[in-house]
Amino acid sequence: MNNLNFTVIIPLFNKAEHILRTLQSVEWQKYPAAEIIVIDDGSTDEGPALVEKANIKNVKLVHQENQGVSAARNNGVALASHEYVAFLDADDEWLPLFLDEVARLIVKFPQAKFFGTRYQIVESENNYCDAKIKLENINPEGVILDNYFDIASQGDLPFTMSSMVIERSLFQSIGGFPLNEPIGEDQDLFCRVALNTSIAYSPNIHSLYHKDAQNQASRINIPSTECGFSVRITKEARKDTKRKSAKYMLKYSATHLCHLAKLNIGNGHFSQARKLLSDPRCKLKPKHLIGLYGLSWIQQTSQWLANIIDYKQI
Repeated sequence: MNNLNFTVIIPLFNKAEHILRTLQSVEWQKYPAAEIIVIDDGSTDEGPALVEKANIKNVKLVHQENQGVSAARNNGVALASHEYVAFLDADDEWLPLFLDEVARLIVKFPQAKFFGTRYQIVESENNYCDAKIKLENINPEGVILDNYFDIASQGDLPFTMSSMVIERSLFQSIGGFPLNEPIGEDQDLFCRVALNTSIAYSPNIHSLYHKDAQNQASRINIPSTECGFSVRITKEARKDTKRKSAKYMLKYSATHLCHLAKLNIGNGHFSQARKLLSDPRCKLKPKHLIGLYGLSWIQQTSQWLANIIDYKQI
C-alpha cells in the first residue's frame, strides 16, 4: 500500500481566509501526499502569497489567468506526476485518515478507478451535520457503489469533490471537467464516472465540506435553468430506457430540478421556480413537487402582502 502515490489538486480563487487550513489538512495526513498542486486561478487577494509562505513540503503553486474552476482542475491534472489524483477545494478540509482510507480502498477493490468517502457538512462555526446519504449497504470496510444515481436521487450526494480520488487515466479518457459551466461541473464528472467504471466507497467520514466559506460558487451562481450535466444525463437515459439505471438517472435529474426550484424560491424567483417544477420529470418526485409548488405560492403571497403593508405605511 505504501507504493501508492497521490497528487492533490487545489484550485484557488480568492480563498485567502481558508487556504492555509486546507493545506494543513493535507500536510497532516497519516498517508502523505506525494505532490500538492495549487492552481491559482487569477486570485486578487493574498491567497497565493500565503501558499508561498506556508513552506509545506511538495507544494507547487501554478498561476493562470482566471478561467474558472473546471479549467483550473483540468490544468492541474495535466501537470500531475502520479496516477491517483485527489481534488480538494480551497475552503474544504480532510480529516487525517482520508488518504489512508482511499489507499485501503484501492488495494481492496482493484477493479475500481474512482474512490469516495462520506463527509460532514459544516453549516457554520461549531455547527456540523452528517450528509443525508441514503445508503443501503453500510460496511465500514468499504463497498462497490453500483447504484450512484439511485443514492444521489434520494438525498445528498454520496461524496463531494473534496472526498474523492480518481485515476488520472480515467479522468483523461472521459474528458475531464466541462468548461464554461459555472456550477454543476462536479456532478457532470460524477455522472460520467458512474457510467464508465466501478466506484469504491467508504461510509466513514473523512472530509469536511464547508458551506460556511466565503465566495462559495453554489451560493453566488444560482441557475434559473437546468444545468448541463442534468440535460446530458437525461439525454443519455432516454437513449436506452431499458437500461437498468435509466429510471434512476431520470429521477436524479428530477432531484436536480427540484433543488433548483427550491433555491429560486429562496431568491424570490417564484415564477421561475414553478417553471422548473412544470417539467414532467418532477412527477418522479411527487412529494417534492407538491411541497415546492405550495411553498412558491405561499412565499409569493406573503411577499405580496408585505409589499401592500409597506406601501400603506408610506
